[in-house]
This record gives sequence, C-alpha cells and structure tokens, in this order.
Amino acid sequence: MTDPFTDRYWIEEFQVTQADLERIVDRIRETGQAHDLTALARRVVRGRLRYGPETSAPFLVRHRHSDGAPARPAWAEDPSVRLWDPAKEWNEGDHAIVAVRFRKGDQKWFEPFVGEVTDVESHKVTVQIDALEASKAYSTQARYSEDDLQKWRQLVENLVAARRGTRDVKTQVEYVLLKHGERVVSQLLEALRADERFVRLAGRWFLRELAVPPTEEQLTALAWAMLSLEEPMSTAELVPQVAPPIAAGDPGIFGLYLGLRARPDLFENADPGKRPRWALAGPPPGSCTPRHAAYDPENYEVLCVPGQPIPSEIVRQLWSLELLKAVL
Repeated sequence: MTDPFTDRYWIEEFQVTQADLERIVDRIRETGQAHDLTALARRVVRGRLRYGPETSAPFLVRHRHSDGAPARPAWAEDPSVRLWDPAKEWNEGDHAIVAVRFRKGDQKWFEPFVGEVTDVESHKVTVQIDALEASKAYSTQARYSEDDLQKWRQLVENLVAARRGTRDVKTQVEYVLLKHGERVVSQLLEALRADERFVRLAGRWFLRELAVPPTEEQLTALAWAMLSLEEPMSTAELVPQVAPPIAAGDPGIFGLYLGLRARPDLFENADPGKRPRWALAGPPPGSCTPRHAAYDPENYEVLCVPGQPIPSEIVRQLWSLELLKAVL
C-alpha cells in the first residue's frame, strides 16, 4: 500500500470511501452543526495522513468504520472542483480551490480554501469562500498580461514547493489540497451530492435527519410576512420573519430551507441555479383584513373594504390582480 505522504498515493490510489462519509455523518451528529466543503476536505485528507490508507491494518484498528469501498462506483473524469486558474473559463456555480492571502503585521502567508463562483465578469471572478464567510475577487486572463500569468503560475509552484516533504500535518494537508485538490475535493463533492442523507445550503453541508422542518403555521405566517418584502431574501435572511421562531441553529435553518423547497406552490427560488433567494410563488393561504379598499379593474366589482376580513378566494383574486400587497 502506497504511503499517503507520497504523490503517487493521491494520484493513483486515493478515493473517497463509504467510511469517509460515515465519519462525516458522525461529526455532524456530534457537533449538531453544518460544515463547509473546505473543512470536510481537510478532515478527509488529515485522516489519511494520520492513519494511512483505509485498507491498511493501522487504520482498521483505530476506526470502527472499516468500509474502504469507494463512495461512488465510478468517478467523473472531469473534476467538478478545479484549482483556480485565471486562464480557464469559469461560470457561476463552479467550485474552485483558491489560495487566500493573510497578513498579520509584517507576516504574509497563503492558505488553500474551496470556494464557489458567484459572479463572473470579463475582468474578474468573485468566489464565495464559505469557511471564511467572505468573498474574494480574482482577476481573469482579460486583465493579465502573459508576464502576469507566468507570475501567478510561479506563485502556485512556490506554494506547493514550500509545503512539499513536511511532516507537519496541517502543512501537509495544505500541500495535498494545492497539489491534488482537484481529485480529492471533486470526489468528496460528488459523493456528498449523491448521498441523500446530506443537504447543502449556501455552501455548507448538514444531515437531512437533523433538520427541524417548520410547521404549516410557520410557513403561512412567513408567506404573509414576505408580502412586504421589496427583494427576494436568502434562507438565513428569512429566519427573523418566521413566527413563532424556528428551531435554533442549523437544525432550524436547514429545516426552513427544506420546508421552502417542499412548497413550490408558495415559495420559489428567484435565482434558479444559484444560492437560493426566496420570493412568493403564490398567494399566502387563509384570510386577511385589508387596510385599503380595492376593486376589480375589469368590471369595477368591489373586492374589499378597509377593516373587513376577506376570505381566501378574494385573497387569491387580489393576488392574481397584483393588488394584494397594496391593500395590506
């Protein structure tokens, strides 16, 4: 069995296994929190470096998860996570491994993180780095000269070379992510996506079984509250709008996300294919008491008057006429 401290292991032998996924499940259950892709990738790599390949005797002795079978029967040939390269073509939703620069006093250093492309312009690409809860802008080839591109490539080579051969686990994890991250993180992302136990929201992964869904009462109250919104909102931004409040922490927010997704008749993602921002897809259920009068512009029928409750069928009619928000 090849030593995981060699490049050959990561190029030829490494695979994300069922045991990797089981340990991620255990970690999420233990913490009760969602984890971003950078944290999960580091965890998988760190495990191999500390304990060896999954089929080795030391690993099996240390871990009760002994299923070293690949998590997927076959892996995609094209990586779904690529090392950032300003000369490559990028699209919103792509995943990239980027080297983020840090500064403390006179000290400067770089660390690798996994991010998601959220905006693409001709001269720059914006990458959301969930581990840092921040976004970073990176220049594209349109802004770089050939000398700039060569300097960027040299920087990456230097970052890899500086970490090669170290026995410090943290530094070795960084080396693997920079040198072999396309294979490692792509497999992990593919495995998480294919396993129905996991649910992803805004770059973080949680267990479906731990999510606490909102009640019908909460979803109804949220729908009425959303009538006053000027712009679609993310799941996290909608949390304060829910009454009574949802469960605290990640169980509540992931439950709310699943609840919104399960009601396409009432809620829709205003940004299909992107990180969801929610808008109303239909009229809130139930009745209401309007503050203003309204009439049907086609036949001049009075639909509501101030202070008098109206039934759900009138609510739907006002919605179809785009008058519901105006009367409340």
